[in-house]
Amino acid sequence: MDYIHITEMPDLRSPTLLLAFSGWNDASNAATTAASFIREELGGSEFASIESDIFYNFQDTRPLVSLDEEGQRQIAWPCNTFYACRTPHNDHDLILFVGVEPHLQWKQFTQIIYSLAQKCGVRMAVTLGALLADVYHRSAVRITGSSTNLELAERLGLKRSGYEGPTGIVGILNNLFKDQSLPAVSIWANVPHYVNVTPNPKAALALVRRLSEFLMIDVNVSELETGSTDFDDKVDQALESNKAVKEYVEELKHRSETEEEEESGGLPSGEDVAREVERFLRERERGNNGDADS
Repeated sequence: MDYIHITEMPDLRSPTLLLAFSGWNDASNAATTAASFIREELGGSEFASIESDIFYNFQDTRPLVSLDEEGQRQIAWPCNTFYACRTPHNDHDLILFVGVEPHLQWKQFTQIIYSLAQKCGVRMAVTLGALLADVYHRSAVRITGSSTNLELAERLGLKRSGYEGPTGIVGILNNLFKDQSLPAVSIWANVPHYVNVTPNPKAALALVRRLSEFLMIDVNVSELETGSTDFDDKVDQALESNKAVKEYVEELKHRSETEEEEESGGLPSGEDVAREVERFLRERERGNNGDADS
């Protein structure tokens, strides 16, 4: 059985594939919020989705029941959806995938994603994530990046991930992209572990801003900026009623003001990085064409 439903293949120009999953890789829903925000801003249109039946334990992630305007019951299943986003001011378009980390059949699930990427002529993949960290909520959100492609990592000043231990669907996908020689970059936001707020608009804003530079897209972030300011204020108010946590947060604040920020693993920003990515991909395409002609 084919577990992907394609309504119509979009006509896109060598797109970049941007992916975000709710679940283990998505602390405070920062990654999926950022991806969904970009989709809305760019007017992305749905063109494909992955069926949920074999990939989820529905006793763990249960379908949701809601009522429509006429009071009729509707069932919402976990969604894994591809959106086509045309970016006329750039040379390349964008495919956005927003989904839910599956429970089962990870190899088949990731292969479905890669197969569609092949059909669409995807030239690079970017995965988003967010992790809980010992960071102060009013500090600038730290964005880190890595790449499984050694040449791309070197040119962007990124490091190869040195993490060992349990991984999520993002890690499995990046490994598949590496095995299939598809250049991929993984971008993560650090969110404060003591703030149980979903979504975290400040972390989402940091991801959107970095992606805007990295992918050379123009989006209006005023809504996220307002949400980010409100977020900081509400956390401050909540801390006033919890002395123990407030003392710990003050310690984090002092640490953030005195410690030097680690340089390794941080994702560079700016137009120079975007140009370097474009240069790398053009050189790679010319090399592939040369191989095909020889």
